[in-house]
Amino acid sequence: MAESGRRLLANFRHTKAYDLIAASPLIGWYLFGLVRQAPLTFLRLGDLARGKIALLELLQLIALLGSFVLIFLLVYLLITRRVPQLKTKGGLPRAVAVCGTFLGNGFLYLKPVQLSLPIQALADLLIIAGAAGSFIAASRLGMSFSLMPEARKLVTGGPYAIVRHPLYLAEMVGVLGLVVQFQQPWALLLGMAVFALQYWRTVFEERILIAAYPEYVAYRTRTRRFIPYIF
Repeated sequence: MAESGRRLLANFRHTKAYDLIAASPLIGWYLFGLVRQAPLTFLRLGDLARGKIALLELLQLIALLGSFVLIFLLVYLLITRRVPQLKTKGGLPRAVAVCGTFLGNGFLYLKPVQLSLPIQALADLLIIAGAAGSFIAASRLGMSFSLMPEARKLVTGGPYAIVRHPLYLAEMVGVLGLVVQFQQPWALLLGMAVFALQYWRTVFEERILIAAYPEYVAYRTRTRRFIPYIF
């Protein structure tokens, strides 16, 4: 009976139902983020409708709307993605993935700083660029999207033909925009920690992809990790 139960559990872990259960906390977190952003978004939309919106508030509205679109996309991908062919083993890769995903929320607990108009505009543009890049990269991943190091399908086209991890690159661009807006040196230290974790995530992910797809080795030799021709 015990052996039969273990086999049933092992088989269940390879089903779409199990994958949805595993994704449900992340889906809930994303939807919670939408709820938190909704009041400010509606406020800025009201300012826009009345024609009483300043440049920085307009940039903030664009960033908020971009975040809405990105979150809806990620929730859709988590629901529709294919079952993984190979998963990482051990707790460390999973812990790095979770920390790399959520550590950026620490900016919410830092004190914002008053910036000049050009610097604030630059910070907002970085956040908008990060959200746009994340949308493009996640869209290309499609049903291969995952939080943990897993092999669902090898994607090497679109932005992935330029660098191996465009989604993390886009996220780091957005984080750079946040670093500028909050109290130093804590914001810089937090940003550096996020960058380090994202790099660490790529190490674990590439191990899984090499194990699942031997052709990944050739792909890795012709593309850089984050910056074309440099790094």
